[in-house]
Amino acid sequence: MFLEFRELQTERLLLRKITSQDVEDLYEIYSDPEVMRYFDDRYAFETMAEAEEMAAGYVKGLREGTEYRWGIVLKETGKLVGTCGFHALSEYHKRVEVGYDLNREYWGRKIMTEALTLIIDLAFRKCGVNRIEAFVEPPNAASRILLEKLGFSLEGTLREHEMCRGELIDIQILGLLKKDWKKGSF
Repeated sequence: MFLEFRELQTERLLLRKITSQDVEDLYEIYSDPEVMRYFDDRYAFETMAEAEEMAAGYVKGLREGTEYRWGIVLKETGKLVGTCGFHALSEYHKRVEVGYDLNREYWGRKIMTEALTLIIDLAFRKCGVNRIEAFVEPPNAASRILLEKLGFSLEGTLREHEMCRGELIDIQILGLLKKDWKKGSF
């Protein structure tokens, strides 16, 4: 799976490698408490060093083949406005987990629908992936709606599945199979 990283693009978006040059844009994204509300067990970034660490982690994950994360860049401005990609890769099971985030200033513009369509299509058509999973906190309706629009099915709720900000929380699992993928329209 994912033998080599590929840049992807649409008319308005470029999906490319994340580099240390993206730290300021990453800080802008991850320092917003609304963006970080459902981002694992993390709080909004308070220092640029946290963004540097995040960028370095994405670079390392790509180099080691444990994570494939694209920076979402608006072609019109050249600004990195979000990220999306795959982690929890299982070549044996032909399964990956999708993750994504977007600068709040750009919410509601179908940017993430467009970006996820590109990477999902790549995963199914070129990378040997059969199943893509997404884990969503139940209050995060916007994320669940986005995934369902892309064809993901809600498969269930994992009760008290993980620790988040000091308490055990439920997580909804959504899945998309290659045989069910119909390239989305955006």
